[in-house]
Amino acid sequence: MSTTLEQPLAAPAQAVREQMNIVIVGHVDHGKSTLVGRLLADTGSIDPNKIAQVRAICDSQGKRFEYAFLLDALEAEQAQGITIDAARCFFQSALRDYIIIDAPGHIEFLKNMISGA
Repeated sequence: MSTTLEQPLAAPAQAVREQMNIVIVGHVDHGKSTLVGRLLADTGSIDPNKIAQVRAICDSQGKRFEYAFLLDALEAEQAQGITIDAARCFFQSALRDYIIIDAPGHIEFLKNMISGA
């Protein structure tokens, strides 16, 4: 009777996903946060409940919904409609993982932009 020792099958190696880091910079009110907010919404990277919540807040305040509002975490950002601190966002495609940093455009917050990038 012959016995053979079988080697256990090695677990398949997980494919290493490429990561891309993107920093969005530019002059104030040129659509940086709007671009990132729209990108996150269109890729399904933001919970639809969050989008509905932001829309409801806009309605209650008589404001028009803007995709930039999806990124505004600080109350001052929401109240003033500006980015004060850099926001870090994540999303995935079939090939890559993305990290996007949405930097403030106001000169007063240049320090925040540099530290965020």
